[in-house]
Amino acid sequence: MRQNRHSATAGFVALGCVGFIASTPAMAQEAPTRLEGVIVNGIAIEDEYKVEELSSPKATATVVDTPRIVNVITEEVIEDSASFSLEEAFRTVPGITLGAGEGGTASADIPLIRGVDATGDVFVDGVRDVGSQSREIFAVERIEIAKGPSTVLGGRGAAAGAINLVSKVARVDEQFATGQVTLGTDELVRITADANAPLSEGVALRMVGLYHDSMVPGRDAVYDDRWGIAPSITVNAGESFTASLDYYHLQTDTLPDYGIPLTSSGQLADGAREPADVDYDNFYGLLARDFQESVADAVTLQVRGEIADGLVLSNTTRWTQTGNDYIATNPDDSAGNVAEGAVWRSVKSRNSQNEGIGSNTNLAADFATGSLLHSLSLGFEYNQSDTTNLPYVVASGDRTCPAAEFANLNCTSLTDPDPSDAWAGSISASTTTAEASAEEFSLYAFDTLTITPALLLNGGIRWTDFSASGTGSVRGTPFEAENEGDFWSYQAGIVYKPTPLTSLYVSYANARTPPGSTVGEGGDDLNADNGLYEPQATENWEAGAKAELMEGALLLSGALFRIERDNIQQFAPTGEVTEILNQARIQGFEISASGTAGPVSLLVGYTYLDSELRDGSANEGNVLPQTPEHNVAATVSWQVTPQFSVGGGAYGASERYADAANLVRADGYLRFDAHAEFDVSDHFGVRLNLNNLTDERYITKLRNPHFAVPSDGRQALVSLIARY
Repeated sequence: MRQNRHSATAGFVALGCVGFIASTPAMAQEAPTRLEGVIVNGIAIEDEYKVEELSSPKATATVVDTPRIVNVITEEVIEDSASFSLEEAFRTVPGITLGAGEGGTASADIPLIRGVDATGDVFVDGVRDVGSQSREIFAVERIEIAKGPSTVLGGRGAAAGAINLVSKVARVDEQFATGQVTLGTDELVRITADANAPLSEGVALRMVGLYHDSMVPGRDAVYDDRWGIAPSITVNAGESFTASLDYYHLQTDTLPDYGIPLTSSGQLADGAREPADVDYDNFYGLLARDFQESVADAVTLQVRGEIADGLVLSNTTRWTQTGNDYIATNPDDSAGNVAEGAVWRSVKSRNSQNEGIGSNTNLAADFATGSLLHSLSLGFEYNQSDTTNLPYVVASGDRTCPAAEFANLNCTSLTDPDPSDAWAGSISASTTTAEASAEEFSLYAFDTLTITPALLLNGGIRWTDFSASGTGSVRGTPFEAENEGDFWSYQAGIVYKPTPLTSLYVSYANARTPPGSTVGEGGDDLNADNGLYEPQATENWEAGAKAELMEGALLLSGALFRIERDNIQQFAPTGEVTEILNQARIQGFEISASGTAGPVSLLVGYTYLDSELRDGSANEGNVLPQTPEHNVAATVSWQVTPQFSVGGGAYGASERYADAANLVRADGYLRFDAHAEFDVSDHFGVRLNLNNLTDERYITKLRNPHFAVPSDGRQALVSLIARY
């Protein structure tokens, strides 16, 4: 990453028609003063909730000069909020809801940004990470979220935005070791360790490790166990060349939780369906049958070299292999059982293996053409991924729940299910293997053009060649399908800077999501009907403002946006496309603050969404699925004394729907967290977290047509921290 490569206040000289950046007072104005930390009443306050620059070499401007909404979840926010998974960390920023897997969609991380599925748009160190998994954060430095259509940034898809996880890798200029032991209610034990040591001049080794064992608070019998390691080595050859090699391994053993059933169709007025009126602790699965085991392995090589003054060549190449193996109980009501006080223990299963490789090569240059200053990134990307899924055949009985099915435990009581029921049915491997492959090659160019210190133009263009193939079956009918083609994607923005620490902007970006983008791991798989192969299209117009206050310590952002979606494919639980929604619109605004204000560190945001189907169907005018009108997230920490800090969080959303007909709904919620930390000495500290302080029980995942997953209940955590 090139520090301050894009500053609008940097001076330059022209060398003929093209000149690389040089320090000269001729055209430079005084650079703004930025604080690395501040002293308030004798207390040192570090700027731990805010970042100046994104990690990607494609980022040609600082965050304040980037003409789109960007949220960054730092390691300090993750620790203060006691977020132990990627899904938990998402609650700290507004505008993200969680989806649920079923049928053709794997049970795994399913983030939805402004209601748009981003399952296949998670990146690690800038490289696409397709394999279905429930991601941990023990080896994550920070999470960068670029909202709005981002195909130009990440390749196919990225219609909702791009989520990039920045890994913890070895640092040659530091020596440190930290360890945490966290004990909590619901039998939680979590141990993490992070040690970095220089081995010799310009060489360092880092080791990050995790052990986690816990029951899930507020969910009967549900457990969540995992362990992982992440070693890395970094080599510096002078100041111009750096190479890092890291390995990541995570294994999980959990009881998959599909929550509680919805009310029966026709049970409520006007065909509406809601989470059943039951104890949110109820678990309808079976300890004797259900399981979920996953494994993720990845090797990443990052190389960066400054081949001339202002000219940097970099490459990131990543190999991944993930496995996701489970049998899960879907608390089904397809036969109207809930109205009769019963639940059918339907089964969803998967045994998938995904293997892929991705590579990004980027050339970044700062130079001048005449009086114009360029911050340019050129590059190409390649990624290839294969998925094989051999699910299970499980004898789950008659969905109408006759008396015999209660006797053999395929059906259970709505109000009093027993996860310890001694189910003795049969399980075998399916005879039909589903396979999917995808290959992508892209060329791209980005430039932030400084016309004057107060006027910047930001642009990007990408050409993508994409091909996908798949085999499987739809309702017992085998099919083979292929999809290939190429397309262009764009972004453009104008940034006006009234002062060096403020910006006003307008921007445009689009996205193209061809079927097969998630390679059999998400919700946009290939289908037997070739007529559905046209990519889903998304466009975004945005106008916003950003300002760094308190000498750069606090970033305020706000933006209005309008998203137009076309060719939106709706999927049945079995995976096939059931309908095409021709047009939809999402518009709204987001405001946020990140950084420090005196002794207070904060990451605060609010999103308002006004979504509408506009396709002339019977659902014309309805709200889009998974788009709550209001969404708020606030994490705050107050440094009371040099040794003591206290803070908390407030996270909430208004009601939302899971279907285009707006019949399946869940209520809104507002939950509160609290935390406090005391440093006993320079090397030892203790932190207390109270998550979901008031034990608010709400729905985190809503799935049409079957189920809703309740939130975790209240949990108390005590962490003992050692630092050297």
